[in-house]
Amino acid sequence: MLSLRCKICLETMDNSAIPMASLCGHIYCLDCATFHFSTADPFCAVCRKPQTLEKMIRLYTDTDDGSAHDDASAMGEDDQLSLSPVSVRSIERAGEDAAGAVKKAIAGRADMDEALVACNTFVNSVTPRERFHINEELLRDIAFQLTLVQRVLKDNEVQVTRLKEEVQAARAGETKARLRIDQQRRLLKRAEKEQDEAVKGLAALQESYDLLYQQCIVATEDANRTRVRAAKAVNEFEEMEQEMKEWRERAAKATKKVWSLIFLCGHRTRLTTRSIRQYYALKNELKQLKQAAQGPPGPPRRSRPRSDDLEVV
Repeated sequence: MLSLRCKICLETMDNSAIPMASLCGHIYCLDCATFHFSTADPFCAVCRKPQTLEKMIRLYTDTDDGSAHDDASAMGEDDQLSLSPVSVRSIERAGEDAAGAVKKAIAGRADMDEALVACNTFVNSVTPRERFHINEELLRDIAFQLTLVQRVLKDNEVQVTRLKEEVQAARAGETKARLRIDQQRRLLKRAEKEQDEAVKGLAALQESYDLLYQQCIVATEDANRTRVRAAKAVNEFEEMEQEMKEWRERAAKATKKVWSLIFLCGHRTRLTTRSIRQYYALKNELKQLKQAAQGPPGPPRRSRPRSDDLEVV
């Protein structure tokens, strides 16, 4: 006959016991396993390895004494053996912990998956023999909490679907925003390039303007000097013209005087030396007057030679 001993209470488990094994291979009775591995941060009592209640493995043992099992299964509800108060209390505590975990998960204070695993572990660990000793109110509470979990899951599913749609819409909006940002960046780069070109063009225009301004100043100064020279030349021309007029008048007077002398001496056959000298003096004076009246000397003119010499007989 197979004999199993719990590593916590050290009691030998009979055919009615439900042995539970940890992942590391150590054996526990259902009462000790439920009580020990339902605490926070549970671990194996032998090797100290982390171990949770939902990961415990239930063992099904075969014994040579099959008559006891047949006799127990043939008994009615009134003939079932009663469990110890400690075992009943351990099972109820496990059920209460499972129900509490579900309530915390519904309230958002615990993870829903862990709560469902704890509830599933409790339901699977209860044997048909133990069901008659569990408080029905606890079972109804667990069933009610599971119903609430179903509703919460449906609501969460709807909310998840809505959130997925919102995420997809947000991603689409983000893609459009990125495209707009890229377009704005390209436009900004183009505008900056155009601005640089405009600044360079403006600098070139400023240089041209400064050059033209300097040229205008120089041209204005040249024009002023030219205007002054022109005014001076006009004054000199007017003075020269007045002087030429005076010389013409003097030449006309000298000509009249010469012709008067010629007329007076025309009836004489001989001229005195004094008269001849006076004649040549008047002739030279007349020549000078003509030159002065004609203005500054220019290129020689071709003309028929004329002589003002008097014929002396």
